Amino acid sequence: MNKDLYEFKEINEKIRKKLNYIKADSDIMYNNINEVKALKNDIYEKTSKVFTYNLRKLIQLESTQKKLAGKIGISEDLLSKYKSGDAFPSIETLLYISEVYNITIEKLISIPLTAEDIENLENNNEIGSYIFEEKYYVYFFVTNIAKEGSLHEGIIEIKNENVNFKICSDDKVIKYFTGKYIVSDKMIFFNLSSSNDGVTYINMIKPNLNKNKYTGGVAMMMLPSDANSKPCVQKILFSKIKLNRELYYNNLKEILNFKIDGVNLGHVKLSQWEDEAAYNFILKLKSSRRA
Repeated sequence: MNKDLYEFKEINEKIRKKLNYIKADSDIMYNNINEVKALKNDIYEKTSKVFTYNLRKLIQLESTQKKLAGKIGISEDLLSKYKSGDAFPSIETLLYISEVYNITIEKLISIPLTAEDIENLENNNEIGSYIFEEKYYVYFFVTNIAKEGSLHEGIIEIKNENVNFKICSDDKVIKYFTGKYIVSDKMIFFNLSSSNDGVTYINMIKPNLNKNKYTGGVAMMMLPSDANSKPCVQKILFSKIKLNRELYYNNLKEILNFKIDGVNLGHVKLSQWEDEAAYNFILKLKSSRRA
């Protein structure tokens, strides 16, 4: 255990003992202002030290203080004061940092970031900066029985970790979801919601970083059907380029259909080869358009 973490452990133990002591005696809790003030100071000291520790980790993640300062919208001078402990950020700044890095305020100011935390943040930065384009066209089956077999077209826009998902019909947006995505070692999870249309989840295999920019592929989507009355899971195709649904209907149908032959399945898993087949289809079309 390094020096900082050992110090955090000691402060935590000190706070825990004092808090238990005060809580056990209502007279002290309500009448001994000095004891309560001393505990508040200890809690602030711990919070300030943990935040400073995590801030240094974020500076390492971004490579320089200048990059981090620009990313969270403050001056380098103010960042230096935060780093040295001479100043503590406002609640607005803490909230913004939490949103930018997709971590809770509690973790930011109370829990030292681990090597695994930093690796996850690196993955999020890497995916957002180097893998995803800002706009993808998406295709999936209409689940309404009256229109069964026809295809929806939608647009997914990604900026940093923020995601907008529009489902379109005749060039009009009929459903609109917003949310964020998170990255694990092998998967990416989109968690999207709408005040009018409920919640939708999209899970995809984490793209191979050697592909530079994500061209397209297939993912699994949970989007309620029948006026948000029935759960429904289906495949969704991401494409960097807009596709002609009529011209490529058979190709899209082949990609989006589940291969089930007289077998009842409690669940359906997405395989790597299906994702690669979708990617190769879009890449081939993209290449032919350049020719």
